[in-house]
Amino acid sequence: MAMNLKIFETKELADIFVADLLRKQIHNNPESILALDVNEDLSQAYEKFVGEVKNHPADLSEVQVFAVGRGNLDVFKNLDIPSSQLNSGGTADDLDDKGKKKVNVALLNLNPNKKVGFNNGNDELFKAKELFIFASGADKSEVVRNLYDANLTGNGSLSEIKNHRMVTVVLDKAAAADLDQDIVEYYTYRFA
Repeated sequence: MAMNLKIFETKELADIFVADLLRKQIHNNPESILALDVNEDLSQAYEKFVGEVKNHPADLSEVQVFAVGRGNLDVFKNLDIPSSQLNSGGTADDLDDKGKKKVNVALLNLNPNKKVGFNNGNDELFKAKELFIFASGADKSEVVRNLYDANLTGNGSLSEIKNHRMVTVVLDKAAAADLDQDIVEYYTYRFA
């Protein structure tokens, strides 16, 4: 278990961080399989990601993007990758049905009601090599605290997230409001 927190002053800075990590992932591994939550909270991060790829071109010929949830993938169409590489089925079975290797990066939004990823069947997402959980806004502060305090031996998605071998929780200060101040100070990320 290696849960890391990255806390940013604003949601915009958290969005920039997410965009940059996705761009670096596909730059470093052009065969990446990305499972991306198409939740509205992440829409600005995805727009910034597309902009990053346009400004710093990467080989997208083998990248596979899987939608998590039932949102739409229009923003990813701006990456100019074939539609066969954009998978928008909206269920966990879609990841399995493609017969692909393990997901390299899963980026999921943490909802105030403790929901993350698919409503059920997150096994393939939680097997991702790297798991990123995104939370922004004061309405997420309680669930962020619940994640931080989650029992490693418990059941449920928060315990599964905390038990992942490589998980990073990306937050803005508003979402981190219920964490102890020393924790917030320690994990607040400052650009050099």
